[in-house]
Order: sequence, then structure tokens, then C-alpha cells
Amino acid sequence: MPSLTALFLSLAQLTVSLTQPSTSESSPSSSSSPQSQVCGRGTSPPHLLRHPVCLDALISSSSSPPASWTPWTHPPHCIPASDEPWCVYTNAAALGSDSGPGPGIGISIITTPDIASSDPLLHPAQHRFHAPFFAPDKLYTDPRPYKVRDVPGKGKGAVAIRRIEKGRAVLVDYASVLAAVEYPADVLREEVQELLSIAAERLGEPGKVTGLARKGEGRASAGLEDGGGEDAEGDMDSEASVMEDVMLTNSFGVVIGGREFMGLFSDLARFNHDCKPNAFIHFSETTLAMTVWAARDIEPGEEITITYSAAGMTSKERQQTLEKVWGFKCQCSLCTSSPEALNASDTRRAQIPSLREEVVKLAQKGEFNKAITAAETLFSLVEEEGLTEQMGDMYEVPARLYYHVGNLEKALEYTLKVKHEIDGYGFPGKLGMEKLKMLKGVIARIERELKDKKKRGGDGSQGEEKPGDQEESKHTK
Repeated sequence: MPSLTALFLSLAQLTVSLTQPSTSESSPSSSSSPQSQVCGRGTSPPHLLRHPVCLDALISSSSSPPASWTPWTHPPHCIPASDEPWCVYTNAAALGSDSGPGPGIGISIITTPDIASSDPLLHPAQHRFHAPFFAPDKLYTDPRPYKVRDVPGKGKGAVAIRRIEKGRAVLVDYASVLAAVEYPADVLREEVQELLSIAAERLGEPGKVTGLARKGEGRASAGLEDGGGEDAEGDMDSEASVMEDVMLTNSFGVVIGGREFMGLFSDLARFNHDCKPNAFIHFSETTLAMTVWAARDIEPGEEITITYSAAGMTSKERQQTLEKVWGFKCQCSLCTSSPEALNASDTRRAQIPSLREEVVKLAQKGEFNKAITAAETLFSLVEEEGLTEQMGDMYEVPARLYYHVGNLEKALEYTLKVKHEIDGYGFPGKLGMEKLKMLKGVIARIERELKDKKKRGGDGSQGEEKPGDQEESKHTK
């Protein structure tokens, strides 16, 4: 059985969002005498985590008044380590799924005092439901468009109870447990289990986390096949190891302020894996929330699925990753298709990364028509494989290329596709809104140029690139 540390680090590599490094800075940790006094230092404003805190004080803080724990609802529970202690910080009333400001099942964070105090993104009070970042008609809140039901061969799964249009937000789920990926290597295994167990039991609704499927219980993302629920030491069903199992079976790698965490999202965990999913997920480090978006129209009675693997993986690579990280063998319709169909899919998926590189290289060499041909081939492969969740970014390439060669009609077509993809999925934060504003200006410009060209007798579908077009378009698109 792979070590817990190896599994945590493998999971961290499958991050669902790339974020900008945090702009906050933490002061160096300090130690005081005697040696057992392990301390960390944060920044203002003052509360338990915003001034020097020592391990002995943290461990004995249960006798201190609750006001000193702010913003946490429980005294931090800490375990000494080689450098700083690893602690559980819990706010049992933090946001839950699809919520505005108000009580939820809570959040527990396993990290060091230094990180907890210096990274504002981990402060529960910072996280509010950012409704302005979503188009009102793109977000399902109450009632949800799905129910958690038994799915043959998969245990529980999310099943649509009404039609869900492409681009609708099916679920917004806030993290229940966040655990730094480094800590299992810094403490004993029983201490790993202790921290995870306390992280769960202090939540407002611990049963929503501890009741999640575990290895061997048929969690069956796309059909589970594994070797059972017992680990190498035979203790997988002991109370101390329940959360360890739940975490490894249900969590996702996320990046917060440039740091890698394992994130457990209690409602998202009910969405099973499929290699050709009908939905995709997006993590926001600003809200610590994961959003599930419909990648295509989903009909009533259809299971809503996401993918746990990277888009360009072959079937063999997917199976290896899924078994190593989540402990199951995929039995989705693609993976159980005929050898011929599976080989054809693998061939298409293997071509996708190389075609991406080829398009860029051809464009850099100024071979725009060849780059366009390669891009069109890339799109057909991506669409055939159902990997269309990031088409907005991909459509930008031919939009630019067609503009370079003077084909304004095709440039407009693909620029509109970029806008449709972004607008169709609501507003994915501030960057999405800024990009939409920019795109509207680009579209207006192309439409003006196309109108002028038609007045001059051209059809807008052909044209020679004029000197300066390349440089000019860099600044306008």
C-alpha cells in the first residue's frame, strides 16, 4: 500500500485550480526557552493567531475564554513536529453549500500557526458567497437540480431531477476540511489520524463528513473495483482511521495562496468520476468554494459526473492515477468500451497536447494558415472526446490567427465563441468579468472592420495581412 504521504502528494499534483501566489507575508517563526516551547508569529489585527503563540499555550488553551479563539469556535488542537506544530483550526459555523453568509457545517484547517495567522485566505471570516460574480440565471441554489441517489455499481451519486442547461452552476460547495499536504510526513501516522478525526468531529455536522464513502464501500466513481476496506495494518475500520480513509477517498488537491492542500467538500464528494463527464469543477481560493458547472445539457434521470483525472491522460494513465490516488478502477462507458474504441480514444487524447504545441510553434513562425488547420484539428479531437470545459481559452487561438490572415468573418465567429463560453458559465470571478468587457470591445472592432471591408467590395473571408497587423493585434486582442 502506498504511504499516506505519497498519496497526499500525488493528490496535490492533481490540482483543480492554478492560483496566484499570496501577497501576504509571514514573519519568521521563533522559538523560546525551554525548547518545548514551539512558537509561531503572525501579523495584526490581534487574536490568538495574530501574535506569538507557543505550543504549550495552544495545547492548554481549552481553559481560556472562547473570545481568545477568534475566528475559531474551538481551541486549536496541536501536535508538536520537527519545526512548527501542526494544528487543527475549526470554525463550526462557517459556510456550507450554496449558502450566503450564515451557518454551515463549518470548516477545519490542518496547518501550522504561522500559515494560519499569515494567510488571509484561510481566515473563515473572509469567505462570503460572491453572488455578484455569478449571472443570476446561471446559479442553482434552492432547490438543487439533483438528488443523491443509489447508482447501480457506484454506491451513491448525484442524479439530475430536472433538465440542466449547459453552463448552469449545479452546486457551490465550501470546503469542510483542508489539510496541508506536507503534514503527514512530519508526524506519526496515529497523529495524522488524530488530527483528521478532531478536524471532523468539531464540525457543525460531522456526520456529513464521516458518513462519506470509504475505500471498499462501493464509492464507485464510475464503478468501483478495489481490494477491500482494510489497510496493511488491518485497522481501516477503526474509529481513528475513518477520517484518514474518507480523506483519501473523497478529497481533491487545491492551491491556496500558492500552498497545496487536500480539500474535502462534503457535497461534491457525492459526484462520481467519468472519463467523459457531463460537468466540470472550478475551485476559488477567494471563497474556498468548489463550483460544479454543467458542461453540456443534462437530462432528468441522468447522473451528473465530473472527472478526477487530467484531460490529456490515456486510459492506462487514468487507471493508474485513479487507483493510486482514489483507490478505484474506473468502469465508465469509455473505459469499458471495446479495445478498438478505447485505443482510438487514447490516440485522440495523445494527439491533443502535441497539437497544442504545434499550433503555438506554427504561429510563432508566422505560418498562420498551417496553425489554423492544426487548431481546427485540435478542436475536433477535443469535442469528440468530450473535453470541452476549457474551450473558451482554446477558441482565442484561431480568433487571433484568422484576424492575422484577414479572415474577419472567422475571426468574429471564434471571438463570439470565446464570449459565449465565458458568458455561458456565468461570471467566474473578477477576471471573467474583465475579460468579457475586453471581448465586447474586440467584437465591436471586428464588426466595424468587417462592415468597412464589405463596403469596399470584400466579403470579409479573405485578405492579406498588412504590415503592422501582427503587432497591432497583440495590443487589441
